[in-house]
Amino acid sequence: MKLFGIPATCLLIAALVPAPSFGLSLRQAQESLLNNNLDIVMAYQDYCKKSYEEAEAKAIWYPSLDVVGNYNYFTEKNSIEFPADLPPPLSALGGKALAMGNYYRAEAGLDLSYPLTTALVNIYNVRYRRLGLRSKDAQTAGLKNQLSFRLGALYFAWALSYSQVEVHQTLVQQLTNQAAQARNLATGGLASSSKVLDALARLASEQADLVTAQNQSDSLRLELVNFTQCRDSALLPESYSFGLDSAAAASLDTVNLNTARPELAATDLFISQQAALSDIIGGQKYPNLVASVGYRYANPGLKMGGSDFMGYGQAGLQLKWSTTSLFGWSGPSNQQKQTSYQIEIAKYQKQQMIDSWNNAIKNAKLQVTRAMRQHDAAQAALTAAEAVVADAKNGLAAGTITQTDYLNAITARARADLSVRQAAFMKNMAILQLYFAAGRELKF
Repeated sequence: MKLFGIPATCLLIAALVPAPSFGLSLRQAQESLLNNNLDIVMAYQDYCKKSYEEAEAKAIWYPSLDVVGNYNYFTEKNSIEFPADLPPPLSALGGKALAMGNYYRAEAGLDLSYPLTTALVNIYNVRYRRLGLRSKDAQTAGLKNQLSFRLGALYFAWALSYSQVEVHQTLVQQLTNQAAQARNLATGGLASSSKVLDALARLASEQADLVTAQNQSDSLRLELVNFTQCRDSALLPESYSFGLDSAAAASLDTVNLNTARPELAATDLFISQQAALSDIIGGQKYPNLVASVGYRYANPGLKMGGSDFMGYGQAGLQLKWSTTSLFGWSGPSNQQKQTSYQIEIAKYQKQQMIDSWNNAIKNAKLQVTRAMRQHDAAQAALTAAEAVVADAKNGLAAGTITQTDYLNAITARARADLSVRQAAFMKNMAILQLYFAAGRELKF
């Protein structure tokens, strides 16, 4: 039988073959995260938007070139009315009106203008936009570090859960073998049925622990795939030891807060940006002075009573000053006061962040020291447990100990192995928290 042209036997074989697994390193996961995370994508889009805002602000520095033109038709010509009491020899014109020009006025030309005051104040506007661009860049760097911290914590938890699955699988296999041996001995009358029941009970308990560990590992794997947007879901973690650098390993006192970390840099840039905003607002109090030059081709031109087209140039200054901006109760002054308070608030927030991170660094240093000691102790316990298992295996073969003693030994070794892996996880997490609190860039 065929299904869609494919033999049913092939489909059955394909269903029975497990999907291939792929190793996923922490560095690969970080690359996928930084390339696919929507928060980073939106931050990049916002950065591009702000770059165009800066370019728009710079455009004010360019002069404005305007093409002008108008046409008007009048029912009467322009005229000059002479006074009635003109002295001789103009007395003949007294009381009369003299028409001149045409019935229309046509004008076309070019105007080149430049806002002198606005161009001066625009220095602060461009600075405000540029600071906003740099602030966004610093915020994005901080966002990447925060996401990398979350990734590291998630990856270490996944790697721990997967290693726990491996330990439980090994112990299940060992207990399965021991249960089979106990059953064979009981069948031959060399062991009691209680020994078989004890081995089977241990096996069932460990199998339940294995299922729990597998479920947790699968859950963390799927969470990691969703967080990093990795394409393959059948992934396996790779071993990664997040150790201290040589200076920190020699003395944890060398790890201090990085005052140039992106979050603090973004706050400093925000403060500078608010100061530039205050200067922009203050510029509203200045008079608006616009210089312009132009050329006209018009009929009539500048000749009074003329009826022909003529060209001429013009230049001038235009001054506008809003009187409402001169008083202290007006909007600009109040807005400047608001920005000054905003600057003070940002300074307090920066100090709060510094205090919080310094406390986090102190706690992280204690956790690193504690985790390293726990890891050393767990490793020593595992070494001892492996020696006990080796002795128990020899004793079981020699008949000097019971099978229960051997089962206790291999179970204790598995628990010691789990403790080592848990201690390694705690050490990685402590170092990760220390470096993040110190403001170091997390590159795996």
